[in-house]
Amino acid sequence: MIYEAPAWATLPLLEAARKALPEEVIAPPLRQLDGVGLMCENLQVTGAYKVRAICHLMNLLRHGLGEKGLALASSGNFAVALAWAGRYYGVPVTAVMMRRSHPWKVERVRAWGGQVVFSGDSTEERTATLHGLAEEGIHIVDHLTDPQVLVGHATLGLDLAAARPRQVVIPASTGGLLVATSLALKQIDPLIRIVGVQPKGANAMVDSLRNGELVRLDAVVTECDALTANRPGELPWQLAQQWVDDMVEVSEQAVRETVRYLVEEAKLVVEPGGAAGLAACRSGQIPSQEGTWVVLSGGNMAPERLAQWLTEN
Repeated sequence: MIYEAPAWATLPLLEAARKALPEEVIAPPLRQLDGVGLMCENLQVTGAYKVRAICHLMNLLRHGLGEKGLALASSGNFAVALAWAGRYYGVPVTAVMMRRSHPWKVERVRAWGGQVVFSGDSTEERTATLHGLAEEGIHIVDHLTDPQVLVGHATLGLDLAAARPRQVVIPASTGGLLVATSLALKQIDPLIRIVGVQPKGANAMVDSLRNGELVRLDAVVTECDALTANRPGELPWQLAQQWVDDMVEVSEQAVRETVRYLVEEAKLVVEPGGAAGLAACRSGQIPSQEGTWVVLSGGNMAPERLAQWLTEN
């Protein structure tokens, strides 16, 4: 199959975006564990891959922002990255977070100097609150529709290409990282297989691809607090139909076991959502094949929560 990238996501544009990222945004370690490759985005400066996109956006926007700065909506990790980038670039930032966002992530945003505005827990409620901030003169970024967010995410795919993967497994919420990684990798090698993973209780992209139309979940039930979107993003959904090879669901128990496995066997702290891809591999949801790489997308897990998971039977 021939993959033709959108004009805003050609390989030269993605490469330029990667080159412009600050040195603090690392090409993380590529490790092997029991025959599966691990891309350790949990070791990024903010604990997750989201710092790639927000730094790319800051590079594009910061000189034209007003005194009220930049805002976006996030369940947690994008908000933390926004706050870090706001301090790094000297830009005021505001994060729209759900009332159910984990308090530890909320405090990390505030610790970096970000402002927090709470909204309801659905994607629609977060988006409405975000657009309300635009009326106050704050420049907003809607990660569900903004292609430059995907350009920032796609820099991960460029870094992973060095491992020459044959299959890449990626946790998915709204689907941005999933399609962006594919945009990068399939332009390099169209035979690379891209598989997305969602928790069974937060499977909006799985259902959308299965039904051939964008699906909105009435409820989301998962401990993977980074993967709580009740519907895919509009732009990721459009792209996923061509650029994603498969989607699978994973159980909460498999995620818990994998978080513990990563601590014990790899000495890595990975949050539940970040471990979902490896959990799908370990539980047999994704057939094993040589050259499989899993994106560990985040490691922002409250210490007390991690301790509880490690000590439970």
